[in-house]
Amino acid sequence: MDSRTQTPTVALIHAVLPAIAPMREAMAAQLPNARVLNLLDEGLLSEVERRGGLTAECVERLATQIGLAIEAGADGVLLTCTAYSNVVPEMQSRFAPLPVLAVDQVMVEAAVERASRIGVLATVPAGLEQQTHMLERAARERKKAITIIGSLHPEAMAALQRGDGETHDRILREAFPPLAAQVELVLLAQASMARAAAGLPDLGIPVLTSPQLVVERLAERLQAAAVH
Repeated sequence: MDSRTQTPTVALIHAVLPAIAPMREAMAAQLPNARVLNLLDEGLLSEVERRGGLTAECVERLATQIGLAIEAGADGVLLTCTAYSNVVPEMQSRFAPLPVLAVDQVMVEAAVERASRIGVLATVPAGLEQQTHMLERAARERKKAITIIGSLHPEAMAALQRGDGETHDRILREAFPPLAAQVELVLLAQASMARAAAGLPDLGIPVLTSPQLVVERLAERLQAAAVH
């Protein structure tokens, strides 16, 4: 095992500042020996919103960030913005064999395996849209019928971006019970929402967050790449 295997370099590409802290915690817990590069490009999300969707220009902007990560020596890339999750397969093909993961990829797979009525609590409109597409695709691959119920609260993200985490968490606590009453399992769509998970009321249904699950998968991918 060489030094790069023992100390892999992982690039985390963020579109919002609040995503950095929960990902840092997940990395420290699951890949404590990794060298972490945090690449923040708030234009990734603002351009999706300005252009009215995930356009070719937005995709190329993401590709540029991945290219910068590779130049900086990344052994793996993890994209923390759910608005871009649907184009991660394209990035995986373009930058193979580099491991490129979407932050919600593992969470979505786990949700479809475990439930048929799935709630998605979200704070970013584009993220809710893309995660819905991912859930539907995962269900088709498994030939499983699912129902997705979304609960969108952009005011929570706005609060978090201005540094008001207390308001962010309160909005999610209040939104959770009516959503939970309709489903078997709830996803917290954005990585930045993981901070609120512990404060949600215990209503007897699973609540999945993305950071820990995806970092576990990334660790597996890095280990497999090292073996080969």
